[in-house]
Amino acid sequence: MRIDPRPHHSIIIVGGGFAGALTALNLLDRTAVPLAITIIERREELGRGVAYSTTDPAHLVNGPADNFSLYVDDPGHLSRWLSEKAAANGRQPPDIGSSSPPRYLYGTYVRDELKRAVGEARFGSSLRHIRASASTLSSTPHRIQVSTSDGLVVEADEAVLALGVFAPDPPTHEVAGHPRFAVNPWDAAALDRLKDCEEILLIGASLSMVDAVASMETKGFHGHYRVISRRGQFVEGRREVAAARDFLADKPLPSTTRSLLSLVKTERRAIAASGGDWQGLPLAIRPHILSLWQKADDLERLRFARHLRAFWDVTAHRSAPESNLIVERVLSQGRLSHGVARLIDLAVDRKGITAKLKTRTGIERQVFDGVIDCRGHQLHDWRRISDPFIRQLLASGEVRPHSTGFGIDATPEGDLIDEEGRIHRNLSAIGHPLRGVAWESSSITEQRAQAIALADRILLKFTPARAAS
Repeated sequence: MRIDPRPHHSIIIVGGGFAGALTALNLLDRTAVPLAITIIERREELGRGVAYSTTDPAHLVNGPADNFSLYVDDPGHLSRWLSEKAAANGRQPPDIGSSSPPRYLYGTYVRDELKRAVGEARFGSSLRHIRASASTLSSTPHRIQVSTSDGLVVEADEAVLALGVFAPDPPTHEVAGHPRFAVNPWDAAALDRLKDCEEILLIGASLSMVDAVASMETKGFHGHYRVISRRGQFVEGRREVAAARDFLADKPLPSTTRSLLSLVKTERRAIAASGGDWQGLPLAIRPHILSLWQKADDLERLRFARHLRAFWDVTAHRSAPESNLIVERVLSQGRLSHGVARLIDLAVDRKGITAKLKTRTGIERQVFDGVIDCRGHQLHDWRRISDPFIRQLLASGEVRPHSTGFGIDATPEGDLIDEEGRIHRNLSAIGHPLRGVAWESSSITEQRAQAIALADRILLKFTPARAAS
């Protein structure tokens, strides 16, 4: 075992995807003291994570570039970066600010801005990247110790869990491993094996489905898609509309799922009566999501997750216009059908993969040439995650699951809470682990705000004089 203590004013960030890279960037840009930052991330490049590692140019960020600058006070920063870099990366649309860049290119933007922050680091601050996985974490009131899969043990004053998303364990049913079953809609090799199919089943009807269709179309697929979902929703493309009136601003926020739904339905009817576009409605709700979530008790949060989550997801998280055009073209060609159905089983036979489905009319069996699982692949319940580091964190009592089953428990600011209910003063989280604390903590804009606040909280501990200024 090699113990590698860091000097005073040191931070370990476990996870080097978007949230971890943005936390490091803000620490470096905002510090007034020397910092020694260590990011533990097994991937070669920082800033990509799962979302921005896909190299398929058909996979786009689901929003306009002007919304996703890394800098709140400079919303045009990403658009300017794209105007300089996009052509060299093979894509420069005419109206960059309102277009949706490829996710890989956005990951390049995050990576490059972190490199810029490291190059301009003040006061002798430094950042190092340990290409390994975290294995264990232990804390004292003043130090954090993290061991890695390659045997290194790192110590620091503070640690941040920026762990991103975890996929469920691979399926154990009969088709697992079958060459015509794509368990991951972003696996280019798996999709390549399906491009000559005639009939493909897509399980799930939200943004992952859009990615799968966009990829298959660019690969030259000419067959038919059948898209199924439990509630029959189908994600729409994003239209450029202004936010609807702030109908939640002039009264106390509703405290129950039922009362919130009633207000939303009333407002949507009013928008329809005036000839407006309903897509302005989620834009009006979005600024209140954090307050609504944190005001509600667990019973109401779970009611939302059970009854309204699927509707919120397809309403608030719409596909990029460029991606939606592909889906609309396929629909117009009669090559895509979608509806309510629940997958019961998949079986392999000589004709292909037989899906047993429960529909509104009963049990149905249909043979497909290929199947793509588009259900999202995000496992939020830490008790079901098989990753060894997650298991160690829970077993050691350093963290505890959130009472809703989403992520882990923390204060509203993101300071983690151990199994005895004690608040850590030097262990925090950002992004996906905080889904139970802040529902939309998986979004770029929410993680951007969390990274700024987290960096300021950490730096305040290192430079108490900042509090008086």
